[in-house]
Amino acid sequence: MSERRSGGAKPVNALVRGLRVLAVANEIQAPTVAEMVRRSRLPKATVIRLLQTLVHEGYLDDLGEAEGYQVTAKVRNLSRALLDRTPIAQQVQPLLDELAGRVKWPSEFFVAEGRSVVIEVSNRSAAPIKLNLFEHRRFPMVASATGLAYLSALPEGEAQRIVQDSLADGTLARPVEDCLAQIAAARRDGYALWEYPALSPGLRMASIPVLSNGRVIGGLSLVHFRDLVPGTLLETLFLPDLRRVAARIGEALADSRA
Repeated sequence: MSERRSGGAKPVNALVRGLRVLAVANEIQAPTVAEMVRRSRLPKATVIRLLQTLVHEGYLDDLGEAEGYQVTAKVRNLSRALLDRTPIAQQVQPLLDELAGRVKWPSEFFVAEGRSVVIEVSNRSAAPIKLNLFEHRRFPMVASATGLAYLSALPEGEAQRIVQDSLADGTLARPVEDCLAQIAAARRDGYALWEYPALSPGLRMASIPVLSNGRVIGGLSLVHFRDLVPGTLLETLFLPDLRRVAARIGEALADSRA
C-alpha cells in the first residue's frame, strides 16, 4: 500500500474540524465565534480551541471581542499556486499586466461566488505603484466596490434579493435603503467606489462590472488614493481604460468557455 495515498485511511478529525473553521472564516467577512459555531456545526469549545490555534499559527487575526476573526495573507498563500494556474488567470493576467503599465496603480479582477466577490487575478507585482493591499481575497457584495458594481449590473429584483439575504445573515451592517441607493448610483454612473481607511487614509477602490456573453460575472477594480486620483482624472482617463480591459476580459472568457 502506498504511504502517500490510501483510500481506506481514516481522516484526522482535528484537521478536518480545523479546515472546516478556516473555510467558514474565508467565506464570510469577520465571522464571530457564534457565527463560526453555527456555520461549522461544531461545539463552541472546539471552535474556540481551533480559532486560538489558527491565530497562533498566523492563519487568522483576532479582531477583538465581538469583532470576529479575519483570514490573513497566509491563507492566500495556501492557494497561490492553484490561482496562478487557473484558466481564468491565464486569460486575464496578461491583460491586467498591460493595464498596470498604462495606469501604474494596481488593479484586481474579481469573480462572483455566492453573495461575495473574490479576487481571482491581480497585477500587484506588475503595477509600478506598490500599495499595502488586502490580506484577504473575499469581500461581501454589499460591502465592497466590486460587489456594488456587480449588483448594479444585475436585474433590480435579483440585486434586492441579495441585499435582503445579506441583511438576514448579518453581512449588511447599514440600512437596506442606503445599500440600494449605492447600487442605483453605481448603475447610473457605471462604476462604484469604496474606501478602506483601516488600511490607509484615502485608499479607495473604483470598480466596474465585467460582462461575458451579456451576463455579469464579476468586476474589475482599480486601487488608488483619493487625493492623488481626483474624480475628473478617474472618469476621463482611468475608467475608460478599465472599461476597455473589462470588455477584453469578457470576450476572452467567453471564447475560452466556448
